[in-house]
Amino acid sequence: MPFSVFAGCIASAVAVAFIIYALMPKRHSTSDAIDRRLGSDDRGAKKHAPTPSKRESQTQLMSAFKRAAPKLAAPMSAEEQSKLRAKLAAAGIRSESGPAIFLASKSALGLAAAALTLFLTWSASLATTHICVFTIFVGALSFMLPDVYLAAVASSRGTKIKKALADCLDMMVIMVESGLGMDSAIQRVGTEMDEPYPELAEEFRIANAEMNMGLPRSEALENLAARTGVREIQSLVATVIQAERFGSSIGKTLRIQSGTMRTKRQQAAEEAAGKTAVKLLIPLILFIFPALMIVVGGPALITLISTSVD
Repeated sequence: MPFSVFAGCIASAVAVAFIIYALMPKRHSTSDAIDRRLGSDDRGAKKHAPTPSKRESQTQLMSAFKRAAPKLAAPMSAEEQSKLRAKLAAAGIRSESGPAIFLASKSALGLAAAALTLFLTWSASLATTHICVFTIFVGALSFMLPDVYLAAVASSRGTKIKKALADCLDMMVIMVESGLGMDSAIQRVGTEMDEPYPELAEEFRIANAEMNMGLPRSEALENLAARTGVREIQSLVATVIQAERFGSSIGKTLRIQSGTMRTKRQQAAEEAAGKTAVKLLIPLILFIFPALMIVVGGPALITLISTSVD
């Protein structure tokens, strides 16, 4: 492989890695990191803190990419930007520069992949038609890769939130029925469930922060449902808002919703278990049956061949 081709592949891989790192949702917010540093002693902080040179180099690279992102990003209307922010929020990406970085990653990946494909096909002395087809195809495919990555992250995060909802509702039911208010229950769930279910706990903390800033509870819960994009949370929010509007018991409503969530989770597990036998047919036919036929019929075939030769 020529050195120029190798260098181009390495540069493309590094660019993709930085783009994925820039779009990757952060586990904790900046305020949480500050609280953890303030709560720990200086010796532990010095022990686990990265070296200044490494931290400075990462910061410089990320800041350079963020500065270049608005120039590389394709222009979008206000409605399209709002939809993009909703998709990023569903994936846990709430950075102010998130949409610009995402759009810039699409342009950068598409142009880099198209340029690399053009260079490789030109070096291979292919026909002009083939060069154009390969370049356009690879460029368009690379342009769509950030969308695929974003959809995969949002789907994975939604699945985790769905699995965590029943346990969080059980805890909320206990708190509400023991006399705690709904706002305080949301705050406690966001704090206590941070370790086992960080995604849903983060959403509850955001909803609690919105209520502390003066937003009505119903509106904060609607924002929670819109951010996650999970159907179960949307149904839960609609039920809770309706119960508050008609004066029904919140604790009883939450208990019913919790039981419904557990039933749905059990049904989904049973459905997945039922599909296992069908999914096993493909590897069984392609890999296990041929090996079994060789083991069982191989000696008889060898004996038959040797007998016929004699």
